[in-house]
Amino acid sequence: MISPKELKVIQKVAHALSGRYTFGYYDREDIEQECFLLAYDALDDYDATKGTLENFLYTHLNNRLKNFLRKHYYRKTFTCVHCGGEDPTCESCERRRWRFAVKKHLMEPIDIDNVNVNNEANAYEYQNLHEQLELDEIFTLINKHLEIHLRADYLRMLEGLHVPKPKREVIENRILDILEEHGYEREQTRALV
Repeated sequence: MISPKELKVIQKVAHALSGRYTFGYYDREDIEQECFLLAYDALDDYDATKGTLENFLYTHLNNRLKNFLRKHYYRKTFTCVHCGGEDPTCESCERRRWRFAVKKHLMEPIDIDNVNVNNEANAYEYQNLHEQLELDEIFTLINKHLEIHLRADYLRMLEGLHVPKPKREVIENRILDILEEHGYEREQTRALV
């Protein structure tokens, strides 16, 4: 529970720092809200014998917001420590380019008026109703029978996010097992996984 005095200090520090860390679609209010969450977590670590709450929160939130900015902000240029940005086949450069492309995409506003629901890039195309029903049945089976400890990585895979290869292979094999248990041929469903 936060006391009114602590709340006042958090508001003061959050307001002081929020202007320095706005970027992309994160405006001042968003950064202040992030400060409140970070400050609430930090209050357990505060030791009154080492200084004032305001100084502690200012230092703590400043460092945490730097990490937040580093994690979410898209940087247009960078220099690779491995190849200096010279080698187009450098795996480190490729990962960084991909990460920055994702961040850049997230920072770009979407014009909702021009979103086309029938856009091929945004919608699945089914050859016929039978294929759609079969896919819906497959997803229902997977959602019903996939173990909870595999579910988070499975959802990351559906979103196109990175899942380490060993975990991905375990999930794919488990999905094939589930579908095989329910009458689907393993080779037929391998293309779907």
